[in-house]
Amino acid sequence: MNKNIYHKIDFGYACISSIIKNCSTARTVPLGKFQKLEDKDSKIYRIEKIARSNLKNTTRLLWHNIAEGFKLYRFSSQLIPLANHPAGQIWNYEKELAGEFEKIGNIIKKHNLKVSSHPGQYTVINTKSEKKFINSVRDLIYHNKVLTAMNLDGNAVMVTHVGGVYGDKKKSMERFIKNFNKLPQNVRNRLVVENDDTSYSISDVLTICKTINRPMVLDVHHHNCYNQGENLEDYLAEIFDTWNILNRPPKVHFSSPRSKEKPLSHADYIKADDFIEFIKLASNYQFDIMIEAKKQDAAVLKLWDDLNYNPKKTNP
Repeated sequence: MNKNIYHKIDFGYACISSIIKNCSTARTVPLGKFQKLEDKDSKIYRIEKIARSNLKNTTRLLWHNIAEGFKLYRFSSQLIPLANHPAGQIWNYEKELAGEFEKIGNIIKKHNLKVSSHPGQYTVINTKSEKKFINSVRDLIYHNKVLTAMNLDGNAVMVTHVGGVYGDKKKSMERFIKNFNKLPQNVRNRLVVENDDTSYSISDVLTICKTINRPMVLDVHHHNCYNQGENLEDYLAEIFDTWNILNRPPKVHFSSPRSKEKPLSHADYIKADDFIEFIKLASNYQFDIMIEAKKQDAAVLKLWDDLNYNPKKTNP
């Protein structure tokens, strides 16, 4: 394959580096220990100290990404400990950490990086539980606050799945749409929806995304794990067209299965042959790829080696 095609793609990874040591961006405070602290000042000191460490390490990773040529990066969902829990909402982290947030945002904008976040597995928009929905909204608001504090526009997206099936997929899809419309406008303006590996295929998610007018993230591995007979090639144009409302290329997630026995789990690295097969399928389109592998940034570098590709060379 002509290696020039890879220069149409920006690559990235999620949250943690397997190369840069002692650089966690997801340290937190166990809720039980936090609640045992004696007073409010002690609690704020504890979470602020860890939050500053997470943000400092995030800055370190951004400079690492710039040096290596990674253009995509997913923030940890735990940058600010307990910020999405009522117990942790005892300080104005947006104000107190404004300088750190601004620094990160300036690096991202100056170097044209493309960032995202991915609210956790317990953030389920189509839940049937009012309590779980309230908790989910709180988490989504937190993620939006962090991205907004960095002065990032709507191209910094928050990725979510549809959620559970609850015995009736059609009604669950309808409930997602209904609950989506209950979300604050600034949250809705950042959300993008991804197909999953057990319940909602590319055709399901595409239907939802067209209805709510939000972009769809294509996860190739998830499609291979769960589909309803859809031919991926037939859907690419429609999926990528959902991104026309933003000023950035479509976002694709790519990973390889750990094994035949554990097909849903991500492997440490990417199988180059599988990657090449997808690129051939999508060669007529412009898009970005988030590599989801256990070895994170090291997996991207190994894939580039396997492809004999160097993003720093404009004429390979």
